Order: sequence, then C-alpha cells, then structure tokens
Amino acid sequence: MNRIKKNLYLTAIPISMVLSSISLGSVQANTSDSSVRAHKAPILISQLFEAGRRKGAPESTSDGASRSGFTPKKENLISLIPKEQGGLTFDERPTFYWHISEIDANEATFILVDENEDVIYEKGITLPEKPGYFAFTLPGEAPGLKVDKQYRWFLEVSNSSRIDDIVTVKGWVKRTKPSLAVQMKLNKLEAKHRSQVYADAGIWHNAIDNVAQQRCIAPNDSTTTLYWNQLLTSVGLNQIVSESMNNVCTVES
Repeated sequence: MNRIKKNLYLTAIPISMVLSSISLGSVQANTSDSSVRAHKAPILISQLFEAGRRKGAPESTSDGASRSGFTPKKENLISLIPKEQGGLTFDERPTFYWHISEIDANEATFILVDENEDVIYEKGITLPEKPGYFAFTLPGEAPGLKVDKQYRWFLEVSNSSRIDDIVTVKGWVKRTKPSLAVQMKLNKLEAKHRSQVYADAGIWHNAIDNVAQQRCIAPNDSTTTLYWNQLLTSVGLNQIVSESMNNVCTVES
C-alpha cells in the first residue's frame, strides 16, 4: 500500500484542474441535447470525440508507465479511453476497457482514488489468457461513484518473473446525470442505437460499453462493428479496432 500511495502522490492532479474538469463535464452532459441526431440518419458516433482535448481535463501522460527498469512496448497494455485519459459516465459503477498483448503476467490490480487522493477501492483482477480486449466492472462491494465527483483509477500489472517490475496505466472518470431530454431519447431507442446518444452527449464510458455489449450479442452485425471501429478510431485507437472481443464478452467484476 505504501508503494501505491507513493505512486498516487507522484501523479497527483492539481485541484484547480480537477474542479475545471468537473464544471466542464456538467456543461457537456446538460447542453448536449441539441446535438443528438435522429437514429435513422447516418451515424458517426465518433464525431464528438474527434474534437480533441477537453479544456480543464487532467494532464495526459504516457499510457504505459514502468518502474525498476521494466520498459514494455507501448502496445502491450492500452486503455480504451480518449486522449485526455478519461471520460464521463452515467453509471454508479461503470465498466472500464483495456487491450493487452504479450505481457508476462496473470493478474492485475485495479485501484480507485477519490479527490482527496485516498484509495477507496483496490481489487485484483485476472488477466485474459489470450491477447485482446478485456474489461472490468466496478462491483457492488466497491463504493459507487458520486455524481459530479472526479475519480482517478490505476491498473497495475506486475511482471510475473520480476515482481518489482510494474506496468501502470491510469485515467480519470466522473459520473454525471443525464438531462431529461437525453434520458427520453435513450428510452425511445433500441439498445443497438443508444451509443450515438451517449457519444453525442460526451459520455465515453456508456458509449463504449454499449457498443461492446452489442458486439457480444451480435458479433457478426456489420453496423455494430462499424460503430466500434468509429469510436476507437476517433480517440486514436485505430491500430486495435479489429482485435478479438472474446475476453470482453465475459466481463469480470
């Protein structure tokens, strides 16, 4: 735990930056109604995330970090998040997505940190045996995310042959409430098309989770595959859009 807390303080986010991000996130969620397109029109769910870095979001760092001289290839462990390394969610317990390849490890540690830099949840998760996407849903035993509070998360993977070598990816997440108009649109749409509403509203975690789950339901559906490819490409993850979904369809929590 001392090692974890040392890492947290070394990567602390200035509170002014956090507050700025919270304020902006609320505006995005509440002012997005007019941008939601009719679901019968051509859908480009990536469009919102092509706008680039949000002002006030935490500073981005390299996606893969290491200590004790262990330097993996960048593509070995990748977070499926926008360039600013985080996103909004409507869920009290969201699902997080990553991609893994060629890492000599069987287990990772997921760590959730609140605005006070306190570790509020820590959980060991089993890594998939085969390369590809994998996911983790914050379980019921974990504290639920509070509305308009920003959290940081870390995923630490240790080299099984060298316990001191740790690869860390990290990001931030903030829960917000949908406006009435957005909620009504979600209620009217089939699950297959809800991702466009989430994406237009800037709700990254719900957008990617919705498309991922639809791909699990209908893996050969060309429309859902297109949505997935567009979403990942919009945040610079086009190099892994064609990876296997097998690990995602059995989400660990």
